[in-house]
Amino acid sequence: MSLRPLTAAEPQRLERGRPCVCLIAAGPPSVVRRALDSVLAHTEPSQPIAVIGSRAEELEHELADAAPDGGATGRVLFWLDATPGGAVDAVNRALDALAPADMALLIEPCLVPVAWLERLQAAAYSDSSAASASALAPAGTALGLEETGPGITLADFDADAERVRAHSLNLRPRLAGISGPCVYLRRSALELVGPLDASLELTPAVEVDFAARCTLRGLSHLAADDVLTAPLSPARDASPEAVALLAERYPQLAGAAQATGSPTLDRAIAAVRAPADRISVTIDARALGADLTGTQVHILELICALVKTGRVRARVVVAPDIAAPARARLEALDDATVLAVEEIGDSTRPTDIVHRPHQVFAPADMDLLVTLGRRMVVSQLDLIAYRNPGYFPDAEAWMRYQRVARQSLATADRVVVFSRHTLHDLLADELVEAGRVHVIPPGLDHAPPAATAPARLPFDVDGAPFLLCLGTDFRHKNRMFALALLGELRDVHGWDGRLVLAGTHVPQGSSRPEEAAYLAENPRLSAHVHDLGPVDQAERDWLMSNAAAVVYPSVYEGFGLIPFEAAQAGVPCVFAAQTSLSEVLPEGAASLVPWNPVLSAARMLPLLTDEGARADHVRAVREASGRLTWEAAAEAMVDVYREAAHGPSRAMMGVSRDQARRELEIDRMRAEHAARVAELELEREEARRLYWNLREQAGDGLSLVGPRGSLPEEMQRALLALSARPALSRPLYRAAAGAYRAIRGLYHRVR
Repeated sequence: MSLRPLTAAEPQRLERGRPCVCLIAAGPPSVVRRALDSVLAHTEPSQPIAVIGSRAEELEHELADAAPDGGATGRVLFWLDATPGGAVDAVNRALDALAPADMALLIEPCLVPVAWLERLQAAAYSDSSAASASALAPAGTALGLEETGPGITLADFDADAERVRAHSLNLRPRLAGISGPCVYLRRSALELVGPLDASLELTPAVEVDFAARCTLRGLSHLAADDVLTAPLSPARDASPEAVALLAERYPQLAGAAQATGSPTLDRAIAAVRAPADRISVTIDARALGADLTGTQVHILELICALVKTGRVRARVVVAPDIAAPARARLEALDDATVLAVEEIGDSTRPTDIVHRPHQVFAPADMDLLVTLGRRMVVSQLDLIAYRNPGYFPDAEAWMRYQRVARQSLATADRVVVFSRHTLHDLLADELVEAGRVHVIPPGLDHAPPAATAPARLPFDVDGAPFLLCLGTDFRHKNRMFALALLGELRDVHGWDGRLVLAGTHVPQGSSRPEEAAYLAENPRLSAHVHDLGPVDQAERDWLMSNAAAVVYPSVYEGFGLIPFEAAQAGVPCVFAAQTSLSEVLPEGAASLVPWNPVLSAARMLPLLTDEGARADHVRAVREASGRLTWEAAAEAMVDVYREAAHGPSRAMMGVSRDQARRELEIDRMRAEHAARVAELELEREEARRLYWNLREQAGDGLSLVGPRGSLPEEMQRALLALSARPALSRPLYRAAAGAYRAIRGLYHRVR
């Protein structure tokens, strides 16, 4: 291999629309040689290659000492000295010498893969208005495949480059600028906007200035999302002077070199990164508070199962009130990081996916979610709150929730539900299209905590059997029916048992007032009903294991875990074939007749008295639960993540973010207005109280003073001055009062 000077006078037999290669020989000769070997090995022997640098002798010596390889023997490289006018001037001279060809420019030494030039050229010519095509890189650039960090991070470049080619979606995303180190420049663009600006450093001259001039003339820049290159040295930042100059020159294109922010680009990068690298996911786990209900169990178990797949890198967002056991479990996960919500800021980078594992309740939730992930997945557990205004303090709060629910479902790239019933609910209200929603039931194979008897249990368990009704006291949980069912069992069937109610008391939509009224009307029954209020998971499991049966009269459920949990504890659960319960539980296992306590009591009685019937019921439900594992749920969820990452982005994403922020601002203003109105109301009441106190103290004296008082203003001032001297005013006032009484007595005698 030999080096020959490149001059414009020497004909290169180049054709228009065909590429030449130009390598900037920056860094040690050994690094340049490594990059050159990669180019020679993966480029046709007839392809012209120009090397630009300042140490031709060193490179020539390096080439002479190297062992010949398959692509280097007998090849001629062209050399341009960059010393006279710098790298940009040398590139411009090379462009002149190699006209009318295009140029594949390696701004710094880097590795290139097989067929890199052909694929780079194909990307540049995939759109007639394209000026350039930029290759992907492992990290450290706007087209980097890794989250952070410069330099080479891929262990086997050839294998990784082939993986990128095989998994590329060939989307050719549009970019805001050019991104090195490997770019393809079309001759037509160079002829339209002129050569590179030699007053700048090479990187900003290509990536910002040339790119901006092309953009302003109507051309575009593309990413070659099937070509991976690997820089052999850390990227060099532009000087502050160059940055300031370009910002002044192109204020309307500030940040044009940053090629991020395109949903298509995010999708393209996720497609080539995910097959080898685990997909990055942020999970909003702020609901893991002090109470551990079914929703919280689902969130925690799902996170643990997702990490266990080895297919995700999880970042878990938690609130300050997270329960200590939940935090400890999350922090023990090998491939998950815990991020406190108060630590989220402008420097927090988005992951491939952000997942909200339950409904979105407020605009602030949306505002957070859209900043934490490039694609969004939302789990909609049910639509009870969407349909029922009784669970809100007023109609405005309900409609506000409906707005944010519609917005979150419209924004989400994928929606996950527990059951087909919830899916049909969403489709019926046109809240989501069928292609964006997936049914993934939760797992049931998690280990329960050690059972603990509730400290406030008001009766002896050995003294009488009891039914257990678990869950919050929302009206749709139908605890009133459990009361009626107990009354029927005791009064008609002679079952000498109790009813234990256990669950959180809710501020809106609670059935407690109706329950209290019902028990007041049935005092004989009230002695056998015990409301324990909220219980923790260990107490919950103890109650379930010791109950004669679990009563689950819920009218509406997005899934219905309790019958499965009861069966795992060896206890039958009575329920009605309502909503999702008819779908996920065995046919014929439902014992309640909605909503007739007489028929229901007769049908469930065998589950209380017949051991065979109890065993058959438990066995049937257990068999149905065998397929519901956390491993299956996690694997299905990762598939949804990948589908969301690789599929087209929701067009509403940017709009929804703005809408969420506007909704948040409107709600904040409404709250401030309401607080100010309440404050003014208090001030008005205080002023009214002071006024009437004054009236009471002043009595009839108010008719004498003021603008409409009967006393002249001068007399009012004189009396005020006199009142300031008690020694004078008291005798005078006593005399005036005596005269008034005498005149009044005379008046009454005359009448």
